[in-house]
Amino acid sequence: MEISYEKLARRLSENGGSGEVRYFFSPGRLEILGNHTDHNGGEVLVGPASLGIKAAVAKRDDSLVDIESIGYGRYYFTLEELALSEKEKGTTKAMAKGVLYAAARLGYKVGGFSAVLTSNIFRGAGVSSSAAFELMVGEIVNDLYNGGAIPRLDLAMMGQYSENVYFDKPSGLLDQCGSSFGGLCHIDFSSNPPKIENLVWPFDEISVFLVNPGPSHGKMTKYYASIPSDMKEAAALAGKKELSELDEAEAYRLLREPSCPLSEFQKNRTVHFYEENARVRRAVSAIREGNLPAFLEIIRASEISSAYLLRNACVPGMYERSPLQAVELGAPILGRGASRLMGGGFAGTTLNFLFPEEIEPFRAAMEKAYGPDSVVKVEIPPVGAHEVKP
Repeated sequence: MEISYEKLARRLSENGGSGEVRYFFSPGRLEILGNHTDHNGGEVLVGPASLGIKAAVAKRDDSLVDIESIGYGRYYFTLEELALSEKEKGTTKAMAKGVLYAAARLGYKVGGFSAVLTSNIFRGAGVSSSAAFELMVGEIVNDLYNGGAIPRLDLAMMGQYSENVYFDKPSGLLDQCGSSFGGLCHIDFSSNPPKIENLVWPFDEISVFLVNPGPSHGKMTKYYASIPSDMKEAAALAGKKELSELDEAEAYRLLREPSCPLSEFQKNRTVHFYEENARVRRAVSAIREGNLPAFLEIIRASEISSAYLLRNACVPGMYERSPLQAVELGAPILGRGASRLMGGGFAGTTLNFLFPEEIEPFRAAMEKAYGPDSVVKVEIPPVGAHEVKP
């Protein structure tokens, strides 16, 4: 059931929050294209999702941070307690601390606040509820204590730092950029800072749906961590830190060497990196030209590459309710549309581009397989995490 901002404000008051109440929204993210390339300096297409986290917030006069997430509990800490705690790793409390620590480290002001949150993001399903939460905390201190002046990229990097160090999950910057920036973005992570280009979504004739087959990817960090590690092993053959630093032709030459120490698994993931980057560039051209058939063909090719080169469409032996099963189940229904897994993979959500005639049969098949709440239509909002004036 949807919880209104007014109900969040009442709960905030019940929790002792006082003074002016301000409201915030932080979106999940849609990885349109660029599966597992950001952590090696690759290219992506990403945007915020209309699913997200809502919050009622009150500034405090002391250093206490008091956060309740409806349905998930309440926790407290002070600004004097921002040091990394090994026992808190993997918790939202650690995430909140990490964002505030990163903000202070970058020279921004931080302060106490009370907040009550609610989310309609599929939990642990690849829409990046963690990035949405990190950007929520970042936007709260941005608006309450910094006059909204923290750059969007700094907010994203604060979230990534928290996720990598405090939450202890290796990830690139794609998720946080998706929740921080508005609209559809083409991001090239090979430069520092990344090159970010805003694009206009031209394909009004299709609708975007997410399908959540069910299982959470929350306990699959070891599988995610293996992907950047395998790609960086390939980069290390030429003394590089990541694949974006290694010329594609030189990479393929090294992979063909009889003495190449990489496994076939690692080689395939390296090939995926370069081919996925090329797909992103082609997709950008298709979007600029309004060429929908070309765009959808690139989406299908990305799904095949993720499934058979990157190998993150399902956990071995766990096909049931996997992203791979969801894509394959929907494939006979989609005459012109396209589907692909989204985000980390292994478990979680699929991204589906549907023509009007495909929507009802597709929804019926997915809901029959995965339940009535498994299919959600989404939009790409023009803004990322922001203060709301209800």
